[in-house]
Amino acid sequence: MSRPRRPLFRLPWRSQAQVLDDVESELRFHLEMRTQELVAQGMSFDRARAEAERLFGDVEFTKQYMRRMDMSRESEQRRAEWVGELRQDTRYAFRTLLRARGFTAVAIATLALGIGANTAIFSVVNGILLRPLPFPHPEQLLKVWSANKSASSLKASVSPVDLDDWRAQRSVLADIGGWFYQASGSGIDLTGQGEPQRLEAAFVTPGFYGTLGVTAVAGRVPRDEEMVRGADDKLVVLSYGFWQREFGGARSVIGSKLLLGGNPYTVTGVMPPEFRFPSERVEVYIPYSTIPDEAIPRIRPVRVLEVAARLKPGATIEQARAEMAGITRRLADEYREDKNWDGATVVPLHDAVVGSVRTALLVLLGAVAFVLLMACVNVASLLLARANARQQEVSIRAALGAGRGRLVRQLLTESVTLSLLGGVLGLAVAWFGTRMLLALSRGQLPRAFDVTMDGRVLLFSLGVSVMTGLLFGLVPALRVSATTLHGTLREGGRGLAGGVSQRLRNTLVMAEIALAVILVVGAGLMTRSFVGILSIDPGFRPERLLVVNFTMNTTRHQRYQQYYLDVIQKVRTIPGVLSAGAAKDVPIRGTGEGVGFLPPGLVVRAGEDAPTAQMVNISDGYFRTIGTPILAGREFLPTERADTPWVAIVNQAFVKQYFQRGTPIGQFLRLGNSLRAEIIGVVGDIRQAAIDEPAKPTIYLDNVQNSRVRVNLAIRTAGPPLAMTRRVEDAIWSLDRDQTITSVFTFDDIMSEAVARPRLLVVLLGLFGGLGLLLGSLGIYGVLAYLVSQRQREIGVRLALGAQRSDVLRLVVGRGLVLAVAGVVIGLLGAVALTRFMQGVLYGVEATDPLTFVAVALGLLGIAVLASWIPARRAAMVDPALAIRYE
Repeated sequence: MSRPRRPLFRLPWRSQAQVLDDVESELRFHLEMRTQELVAQGMSFDRARAEAERLFGDVEFTKQYMRRMDMSRESEQRRAEWVGELRQDTRYAFRTLLRARGFTAVAIATLALGIGANTAIFSVVNGILLRPLPFPHPEQLLKVWSANKSASSLKASVSPVDLDDWRAQRSVLADIGGWFYQASGSGIDLTGQGEPQRLEAAFVTPGFYGTLGVTAVAGRVPRDEEMVRGADDKLVVLSYGFWQREFGGARSVIGSKLLLGGNPYTVTGVMPPEFRFPSERVEVYIPYSTIPDEAIPRIRPVRVLEVAARLKPGATIEQARAEMAGITRRLADEYREDKNWDGATVVPLHDAVVGSVRTALLVLLGAVAFVLLMACVNVASLLLARANARQQEVSIRAALGAGRGRLVRQLLTESVTLSLLGGVLGLAVAWFGTRMLLALSRGQLPRAFDVTMDGRVLLFSLGVSVMTGLLFGLVPALRVSATTLHGTLREGGRGLAGGVSQRLRNTLVMAEIALAVILVVGAGLMTRSFVGILSIDPGFRPERLLVVNFTMNTTRHQRYQQYYLDVIQKVRTIPGVLSAGAAKDVPIRGTGEGVGFLPPGLVVRAGEDAPTAQMVNISDGYFRTIGTPILAGREFLPTERADTPWVAIVNQAFVKQYFQRGTPIGQFLRLGNSLRAEIIGVVGDIRQAAIDEPAKPTIYLDNVQNSRVRVNLAIRTAGPPLAMTRRVEDAIWSLDRDQTITSVFTFDDIMSEAVARPRLLVVLLGLFGGLGLLLGSLGIYGVLAYLVSQRQREIGVRLALGAQRSDVLRLVVGRGLVLAVAGVVIGLLGAVALTRFMQGVLYGVEATDPLTFVAVALGLLGIAVLASWIPARRAAMVDPALAIRYE
């Protein structure tokens, strides 16, 4: 006769319906008893019933009152019982885990790695992607670019003159402002405060402070009318970090004068500590109006500003886009210089700030989530294996009256306790992981200063810990709680060597291998992409190249072109210097300037714009110094001067686009409106903007003829380049003791910076892929080792009946291969579906690259064979005599 099945969960307290029924029954009982007493005294039943209700009072009120009291008492009892049982379950969980120290240590370590890695990546995602920008009503902030669809330039910088017109014609936008900032390129010299130093400066326009909604933490920010030419615009606002470092946070600096660029500037205020826009490197904020025309001409074709705007309350981004489209069309119709600049690109400012790393961070978050899933699968497998030793304990508890729901809750409490312990250790892993991630990023992550383990990260860690405990604990708990005392005793302690438990373990291992395949495929694709980037010819030889960056002061050096030549010549005479040259922008650290030109034979019709190219100002000897080959013609000579005919050098990309037939040597380019320059040389392509971006058509001009004050002095040395730093600085200071040095770095630093972001992805995805391989291998080994231990007697009998040891080896290894093949097939299908999201971070390789998929599949199958070999050998070494004697 079969036993009736008990429900999975039985509530130990009364439901609301049960409480209401109990109240109804009790009141009905009292009324019936009183009615019977009155009937016994001689009343009719109806009269007795009415009299009983009259004597009892307001029945409905009493009923409601008793319901409230009963429900309140029931709720208190529920809470007390729940807290008491939870306390009891938790104490029992700790005792159980302490008895199995080996299992507990392995499980906690596995979970700590999974939870810690997830918390570390989430802390970065939270700080960069999820946390709003630190400005009032950040959802109203927009980033605006000029757009020229005919030139496929949709995110171009903005002309200061255009920005003035945008401000004057706006209606949907509450305010709009811009800034000019280039890392190590828009600085200003500070003198009169001890040693001269070069400050990182952001030059800001009217509307900058109002758009962002920031106020000074000390003093004030300049008003819009103070930030225009003709006003007293020699004003400066200090960053909080610079104020603390240089002036110790003294408020007396407000209103004082600082000598910047040889001119006195009044300090009006200090920005708040959380304001680190547009870069955390900015030390001072200066009105853009102070930049003279000879440095940056204030004309429409010169587009150098980044622009932010703020929506009016209630306005939408679609309205802003429509308004900007109308304004730019009107300006294009009115001004010839804006003829093709008849559009604007408008996106939320937050997206503009973090958009470049969004895909990479989401890929990492997905990868680390797979690591956590694998950790859950691994611990679930451990729990299933450990369940064999607890069958009798659970069965006896069930026989003594514990319901299945009570048993499941106890087992889940153990799992969640285990997971919470892993989460606590995981916080330490997350702290170190976050620090390591920020160090590896080498300044490649925007808003890295906002990455902290705040309350949201801690709540995430807690939530992940609890959910992880429920995830890996539920299936083993349901499986263990389903056993009976009769079945367990009948097995004689053999446990669950096969059947449902073995199928569950096999399923978990296949899932683990599938997840490992997805992780390793992602790591393989990123590695192939990174190798492809490293194999790119940058167009120069980076070894033993030192760069010293500084800006010439035109106040101290009226003939700064001669000072420029003197510095280069002085450095060339230093012992240990093989060659030296200079450029306004070195590769990767700057893209030069845009210049309109006309090649020979090209006629521009009325209303059309001349083609534009990248223009880089260099000195003689620059290409020889950095190792860029001269393909035709010659390099600049020291004899070129401002009063001699202008000459130019073009790169190979320029020749391919504009001189497909014939030689460019000796041909003349018209630059701007009237300047003519003879092409005297062709050089190899240099990756100027980024290592993974093809070289654009570029024109190189001699800086003596087309002078710029920013200098990147490139020096090829015979020995370690940084060892020459002091000698180079002394050579410069021998010509001008007040010359500030902005920065010193090497071309190796440039190359390292160029590949920093893909290198970060390779390292992290490789780490996660390695963890996936390890966990997958351990999963196969664990399942087969457990299978061998449970079927040891069967294997011994097989051997005693004539089976060869090689047959046993094939049996066990074959079992492992079946699991591995199934997991690999599932994983490859998952990888095809998921790796397409990586395409945005890959270079030179498709997301479904067949070579990577095949290599990963074969590699994982090989590892599965190795993981299966150890338990297979142990199975083959079983002594048949011992097995038969045991039977």
